[in-house]
Amino acid sequence: MSTVLPLAVAGYPAESGLRTPVASMEKRSSRLDVAVVALLSMFAFVLATDLRMAGGTSIAMRLGYASLLLGSIGVIKRKSAVVPTPGLWCLLGFVVWSSCTLAWAEFPVPAQHKVLTYWVLLALAAIVPQYAWDSRTRTKLIDWYVAGCWLGVIGTAANFAAGVVYSAEGAQEMEGRYSFGTDPNYLALALVLGIPLALFRSATAKASWHRALCFLYVPAALVGVILTGSRGAAMALVAAVVVYGLLAGRKTRVFLGAGAALCVIIAGLLPLQFSERFATIPNELQHGTLSDRRELWDRGTAVAKEHPLEGIGAGATTGMFDIAAHNTPLELMMEGGAVSLVFFYGAFLLGIGRSWRSDRREASAMVSVWTAWLVGSLSLSWEVDTVTWFVLAILFSAGSPRSTQRAIMGSRQGLERPA
Repeated sequence: MSTVLPLAVAGYPAESGLRTPVASMEKRSSRLDVAVVALLSMFAFVLATDLRMAGGTSIAMRLGYASLLLGSIGVIKRKSAVVPTPGLWCLLGFVVWSSCTLAWAEFPVPAQHKVLTYWVLLALAAIVPQYAWDSRTRTKLIDWYVAGCWLGVIGTAANFAAGVVYSAEGAQEMEGRYSFGTDPNYLALALVLGIPLALFRSATAKASWHRALCFLYVPAALVGVILTGSRGAAMALVAAVVVYGLLAGRKTRVFLGAGAALCVIIAGLLPLQFSERFATIPNELQHGTLSDRRELWDRGTAVAKEHPLEGIGAGATTGMFDIAAHNTPLELMMEGGAVSLVFFYGAFLLGIGRSWRSDRREASAMVSVWTAWLVGSLSLSWEVDTVTWFVLAILFSAGSPRSTQRAIMGSRQGLERPA
């Protein structure tokens, strides 16, 4: 006679005497799981450039919806689920609190739209660890993201060669700035986030051509950032490389030094107009308008001071300024006050802490990614960007507990405990 646990945790050591049907289930990877991973890979590929279909429909979000639907069906079908990490629960708290701000939101229409977007992104961040808890799947998603970054670099370089300056719909051209698929500032930060991931894969990929391609991405990304003219991304790049170098081993530091030398040579070959723009960073930080952001931040700070705890509701900046705040912490403070800020950044910190205890090499890359995101998001509103939530999903996947990897749902698939 045996006792069946309707909801038990799998991943027990063999000597514990527990029989785990999950082990045999994992050997028979279903076609549905393969399809979900393929969709998630395509989703990761289009994130950096935010490729869109005719009419402006986001390809990433369409792939995200498909991944969410098939992924949920796959979890139900296999009757097993990865145990959510504390970071994911904290992110849930952020979305729930953002939903609560609808009760006092001063701009209901943008508030409803943003809260709905938060729930969709949360669902995606929750479904990715169900498949990317395994390092092989996770590195596949990272590889596809880096491949998408390569596309962004190549596309930007092609536009530069053709003299196609970036211009947003209904806006003037950004003189001397180039991009591919999306806003130069957004693309530039997405490219920077790919650098620590590429360095991580250059040290862990099995094929020599794969390692070389990942290593060469570092100078290529520098070229891409320079062509976009994004000063915020340039500062994020410096922060990412410094942190990665501090956390990496001696051999990796040598490679970083070689990469830095190559980057300096490449930067010297580019037209003078690009270096002149980046040379204005110190003056802009001290006395400039930061591309008209300073006045926006002053107005937003005044609102945050009046409502420090609860904010004025989701979608506040869109309703008040007709544009984003171009500063993620300020955007969060205006929308949901200190509560939103603690929940959102707490999710990052909990995710990093959990992953650090599982795999130091991967965690070092993720810490570097988070540092770049932290610096870059000071001049962008990236709390609702799909790249941000993809990074969170990878972080939660890397931090999935190894000793409590899966939970079995349903009495028929439960663990049997010997009588």
